[in-house]
Amino acid sequence: MATTIQIKETTKQMLDNLKSKKKSSSYDELIRNIISEKSKQNMFGFTAKKPLKFKKEDEMIFNEL
Repeated sequence: MATTIQIKETTKQMLDNLKSKKKSSSYDELIRNIISEKSKQNMFGFTAKKPLKFKKEDEMIFNEL
C-alpha cells in the first residue's frame, strides 16, 4: 500500500540526487537503504553485553569500509 508524505522541495531534490547516485529504482528502496545503512552505523561499538570503547579515529576508519 502506497502513502503520501509532505516534504520540502529541497528535500525532494536531495532525494532525487541520491536516488540517481545510488541507482535506486524507487524512493522506497532509497529510503530503506539509507535507514539500513544508518542502523548499521549506530551499532558501531556495541556488543550484546556492554559497549566497547573506541577512539574517534577507529570509528572513522570503520565507517570508510
